[in-house]
Amino acid sequence: MIRIIDYNKTQKQLVVHENVNWKEFQSEPQHLYWWDLHMPAPEEMECLSGFFQFHMLAIEDCISDVHYPKIDFYESYLYMVIHGVDVDRSESEGFTPKELDIFLGQDYLVTFHKKETRSVNEVFRRAKVNAPIFEYGLDFVLYMILDILVTNYLPVLQDLEDQIDETEEQLFDEPKPSDLRKILTLKRTLLKLKKTVFPQREVMNHLARNEYQFISQKSQFYFRDVYDMLFRMTEMTESFRDVTTAMVETYLSTVSNRMNEVMKALTLITTIFMPLTVITGIYGMNFEHMPELRWKYGYFAVLGTMLLVAAGLFHYFRRKKWI
Repeated sequence: MIRIIDYNKTQKQLVVHENVNWKEFQSEPQHLYWWDLHMPAPEEMECLSGFFQFHMLAIEDCISDVHYPKIDFYESYLYMVIHGVDVDRSESEGFTPKELDIFLGQDYLVTFHKKETRSVNEVFRRAKVNAPIFEYGLDFVLYMILDILVTNYLPVLQDLEDQIDETEEQLFDEPKPSDLRKILTLKRTLLKLKKTVFPQREVMNHLARNEYQFISQKSQFYFRDVYDMLFRMTEMTESFRDVTTAMVETYLSTVSNRMNEVMKALTLITTIFMPLTVITGIYGMNFEHMPELRWKYGYFAVLGTMLLVAAGLFHYFRRKKWI
């Protein structure tokens, strides 16, 4: 589906066109256009080359899936790949990015996405209720989309922080193998988040440094704000990765300490029973002439000796604070 917002700069009037046939659409001077290609059909995708005549490499990247954010400058437009949060998949798989392709020219903005995108829908909704977004230019509309898109990362980071805190408490109470699997899952999620946020920060940095003629000086300040937000997110992501790495080490150390305690207890038990085994072994020999063999109290004397030996060893270990 193709949706178009037509803004008349002279009259400051905004018109929304739904389900547009791009072959019949005519653009006019002194108008700003926002084309939103929402889950477009193959014949609708042809407008990228037929109507706008974008470069074939940009169209190829747009139609295919690009798994990393990027920005390219062509003679008359900017092309960028940005990733938002795929809410449906993120709920079951942790963080999962969702691609949004954007073209920005002198009098047009084109957004291309194969899935529902909350940031695009929200800015489109605001524009339809006559919010004065287009009065500041298409670069400001782009800022609004990117600002909402980046802000949607915050619940993901908050959820990751809660999971890390919960798992960390569990590690100190009673670590289980399931905790290690959860930590490794968190590490994979944070790695995906890092691969998305870090290059996306560089894209915002380019937009905020006055490198492109389509970005006004006023809008640069807004893009710097988005850049600062992404910078804080990268710091949080790195901090979370360090914490999860420490959690793995803590888990392994805790399990190792528990194993050492078990081995220590078994060793002490073995040490106590070792002399008792020697005593029973001696009196279990089948010699005919053995001292105490026919003694009336021999059985009780041996048991008493074994008990004294065991008690003595136990007392010795207590004094050494091995128990």
